[in-house]
Amino acid sequence: MKLLVFLCAVALANARRFHIPISERGTRFQETVEVGGGYRLAEVPAHNNRDHIRVLTSQRMGETMYCLPERGVCFLMATAQRGGEGQDGALETELTQLERTGLVAETDTVTVQNDWVVLEQNMDRSALSDPRMRRFHQDLPLHRVDKLTGGADFLTETSDADAAPASKRQLISGSCRNDAAPQRKYAATSPTGCGYGYEYLVYCAGQNSQYSDCPRYHVTDYFFMTCLCCPEHTAKEQCLYCTQLSCSGYYDNTGVC
Repeated sequence: MKLLVFLCAVALANARRFHIPISERGTRFQETVEVGGGYRLAEVPAHNNRDHIRVLTSQRMGETMYCLPERGVCFLMATAQRGGEGQDGALETELTQLERTGLVAETDTVTVQNDWVVLEQNMDRSALSDPRMRRFHQDLPLHRVDKLTGGADFLTETSDADAAPASKRQLISGSCRNDAAPQRKYAATSPTGCGYGYEYLVYCAGQNSQYSDCPRYHVTDYFFMTCLCCPEHTAKEQCLYCTQLSCSGYYDNTGVC
């Protein structure tokens, strides 16, 4: 145990922290990026109706944990699905320059949208081999996600008055009209329908497999849950079944994400 604590302390001591000024739709804020010791940690404050996020990457595990402290939930994803930021040395050079030169504007970045679907809910953190990842916001539920590719069928979020719900017979039998087979569709995890549109900048120096010229890119992540729906269903309320995402609550610990 003493050796483990010592190794963690060394990793933290070797990390460098950068404060990058950002300008987005008239709002100015700082994104904090910590590099070193085998980890990358990015933190973005709440801004422009976007929530505060903290994103920790373990280079050894090849996994990234994406946490929303106030909303009370974390997501675990494969780092390779997000796109990398290059080697530590080159990245630190880029971040040092950005700290000195001033604001990074939206016009200086490439926009990227990632869509994620929850695969496994309420993961047991003891299964994570990296001690820092296990402790990162350990009081929050953790859900494993996978990146959605093209062709996914997304549902709208509507009120009960706007969507005809599935009939009681459909819900019991799991059947659709004309004996059609139910289909997998995806609904936003947020009750507002925005799907948790969380934004941050990723800085890249050198080349990687996803972006040949490796620009800075502005990422928005959306998180979805899986629903079983009939072909004609377009809204979550109409579907036969939808997974329900658990979290510790949005600000007030109500259990509502």
